[in-house]
Amino acid sequence: MNERTIRHGGMVNSQGRTREQLTFAEIELEQPEQKRAEPFVVIPERGGREVDWGQNFRYVSRERQFVEQARELEWKGGEAAEFIPFHAYWPTYEQMQPGQLRWYLYWRGEVRSGRYPDTDLSYLFVYLYELIHGIGINEPAEGHEQMQRVWLAYRERYPKLDTYVREWLYDYGLVFGLHVQPLAPLQKLPRNLSAELKELEWKRRFTAEPLVLTWDMLRTMIDYDVEKSRFYTGQGRKDLQAYAPKVVALVDGYWSKSEGVKLLERFIPREKKVSRPLFRTAVYDHELYGRDVTVSVLPISTHLPLRSYITQLVRLTENKLRELSGFRGKLRGITVESSVEQLVARFLHKEFEQRKAKEARAFVPKVKINTSKLQRIQWESDEVRDMLTIEEQAPVSDESREETALPAKLSKAGKVPDPEQSESLQQAELDFERGWMEPGEVEHSEAAAGKTELPEEWREIFARLSAAHLKMLSALLDGGDAAARLGIAEQAGSMPELLLDEINEIAMECIGDLLLDGDEIALEYREELRSLLS
Repeated sequence: MNERTIRHGGMVNSQGRTREQLTFAEIELEQPEQKRAEPFVVIPERGGREVDWGQNFRYVSRERQFVEQARELEWKGGEAAEFIPFHAYWPTYEQMQPGQLRWYLYWRGEVRSGRYPDTDLSYLFVYLYELIHGIGINEPAEGHEQMQRVWLAYRERYPKLDTYVREWLYDYGLVFGLHVQPLAPLQKLPRNLSAELKELEWKRRFTAEPLVLTWDMLRTMIDYDVEKSRFYTGQGRKDLQAYAPKVVALVDGYWSKSEGVKLLERFIPREKKVSRPLFRTAVYDHELYGRDVTVSVLPISTHLPLRSYITQLVRLTENKLRELSGFRGKLRGITVESSVEQLVARFLHKEFEQRKAKEARAFVPKVKINTSKLQRIQWESDEVRDMLTIEEQAPVSDESREETALPAKLSKAGKVPDPEQSESLQQAELDFERGWMEPGEVEHSEAAAGKTELPEEWREIFARLSAAHLKMLSALLDGGDAAARLGIAEQAGSMPELLLDEINEIAMECIGDLLLDGDEIALEYREELRSLLS
């Protein structure tokens, strides 16, 4: 065995000495010397498999993960399960425990079948997210319908749904171009409602027949702080809230009838295009329909000419109410058409007069009369009077007594007037509900009493129709022209069209049908009304 020492390199220390560094001594057995192994390096073959970095290493968003898992669970049913509460922000399946997922699948099956068990809001949101992405539906219209149904089923318990689902339904309709029925009108515009939906609500209100505005909506169109007015803070709050929307509707109807254009058409703004983000605040994969959509908006609420005119109408209404209420002071700088000012003045004067009459009737005590007892007393009184009359008269034959008694009996039956009572009929009489009435009023009261033989619904109609309504019906029966109808309406402080609409509204509530077809009495009621009004 040969020993070989490997030569070492040296190092020089600070004294200049060389210090040898011993490494290793190798002992060779009697074997041939081998070459040192080269480092092992793997070199890929040319033309081999290429890596798709975009596909194999792409980022999968939380929304995409939700959609993929929703498709896996799309038609998976669930047996009856125990309800387990679930509360999460932007809830998804990943946040559910196994028991919560079992309940969700069972509850979802019930909802798809038209049954709506009680559940938590987070479960509702997961189901709504599914519908947004088309999970569990066969066509877009079905998804829109299911979304609206589940909203209406749970909105009373969870009012917060209104904020979200109203917007998502609108987006869903935009994406698929659905022509769906509009939702119920809003009585008040929520602060968090999107500008697009606000303007749609304004358009629906201003194009309705008749125009209908609530006070909460109207005051947002006024360019002065009406609720800080001395009249409003004092005695006029209820009157302004009640009559200002009616005045705007009245003027809108006036311009529509006289010139053929509504208020919105007189002050129409230009449409503008806006970009609307889709399905805001929802777990929504924008790769499905896109991030946003372009929408045409009619900026009604911000259109200055329309706002200015409505402000003038409200200020005019406040001034007229001040006059009628005896409130000192007026608002200055009001500029409206003279015809409009006269129309508003007549309307408010009529409303105040009707209110005063109603308040006066409320103080009159109501007396209930026992008609059967009254008739018995009257019959007994008549018998006593007849007996006294016979005793005072000279004796007459039986034949002449019958002839004398016959007119009296007929008079009591209402067939032949009794000469002895003719003078008393011309005197004022006391009506327990109306007080003392003059002779002419007595005849009118008796004529009205004759209508008690009518069916109940017709009695109700005649009880609710005002004198102006009856005059208008008589004019239509007599073939009165537009001038005659206008005269009746002006005398009542209204417009012909409003009176006709009021008649039809009363008829619909009482008999479930319209009495008037346009400005004519419906053919099936013409003869009946003629006999009743004659």
